[in-house]
Amino acid sequence: MSESRGEPRATARANPPSIALAILTVSDAYALQLRDNVPTIASPGYWALFGGAIDGGETPLAAIRREIREELSLDVAGWRELWRVRYYVPFWDALVAHWVFAADLTVVWAKHVLREGHATGVFAIDDLPQPIEPIVTALLERYHGTARGR
Repeated sequence: MSESRGEPRATARANPPSIALAILTVSDAYALQLRDNVPTIASPGYWALFGGAIDGGETPLAAIRREIREELSLDVAGWRELWRVRYYVPFWDALVAHWVFAADLTVVWAKHVLREGHATGVFAIDDLPQPIEPIVTALLERYHGTARGR
């Protein structure tokens, strides 16, 4: 994610950004990022969706494309916008708007290069890793139920 790692938490919390998140499928599973375990980012040491802050003047779609290029060195064009959700983020001590997108990376996953975070992994919906924020599990389960219902 593209939070500023050198910013003090009190300053970071003063103005929470909007966030773009990616549900990335690889075959019938989901690619997740193990976040760095540092106190200056949201959800340190947790498994999370890839994505990050939407920069000023940037559309949510442009943000998710940029974030995935930065984090995984993949230029993904086939995005589907799923939802806009707001939920409380303790790091920001605020309700934060999140735009959620989906893309199937099955064909290109082998080419990814992790550039942000501690690790990446691909997990079945019934075998999600821990620790993981409940909202991530909820978004994945919502998507999984919708994708299977098509």
